[in-house]
Amino acid sequence: MRSKVIALVVGSLLATTGWTADKDNASKQETIGLGSGAVIGAAAGGPIGFVVGAAFGGWLGDRFHHEKSGRLTAENRHADAETRAATLETRLSGNERRAARLAADLERERLAHREDLQQALAIEVFFRTEDSALPGDTEERLAQLAQFIAPMDGALIHLEGHADGRGDEQYNAELSAARAGAVRDALVRGGLPAERIVVHAAGETGATAVDVDGMALERRVQMRVVDIDGDINRVAQSE
Repeated sequence: MRSKVIALVVGSLLATTGWTADKDNASKQETIGLGSGAVIGAAAGGPIGFVVGAAFGGWLGDRFHHEKSGRLTAENRHADAETRAATLETRLSGNERRAARLAADLERERLAHREDLQQALAIEVFFRTEDSALPGDTEERLAQLAQFIAPMDGALIHLEGHADGRGDEQYNAELSAARAGAVRDALVRGGLPAERIVVHAAGETGATAVDVDGMALERRVQMRVVDIDGDINRVAQSE
């Protein structure tokens, strides 16, 4: 009779807790825990210990099963995170290389633009014999040039006045200075700050012509941009 009661209690316990494989497909850990608990409980406390041990063993097996499943889930998530991180790192590395190439291309383009602009602004203004007055419509053209250069932050203009070899050295030095000053004043009137203009009087230095046409080319002011580190793109956009 006692064994029947024990069997009935165990059967009822198994049925209500869902430990049977046919009903709820219990995990392997639950089955192991159930059996182990029952054996330990039976050894410790007889039939009552068998029942209690079986219940505790099933609970322990179920908990072990959930902990193992949680650990596997966490490991899988960690592996997925590492994979995503590696993918992002690869993409970032590729983007950095593309950005570096783009920056190098832009720098080459900027330098080429700067060189072209410097060449375009290498201008010579010619003068009549023993004269420092600006000829013709030169005043208007210099004003337009000043308006173009003024927004270019950092752009400095170098003016170098020259004279032909006729006359004495002191006279030619003063004449070349007056010619460079005339060009400077025209640029200032056009809107270019005077502090961004550098004037140098070369006098008759380098004047070797002996014919009229050659001397005409020596009576000049050379203008060139010696520094263009400003915002050239802003100037281009404002046009």
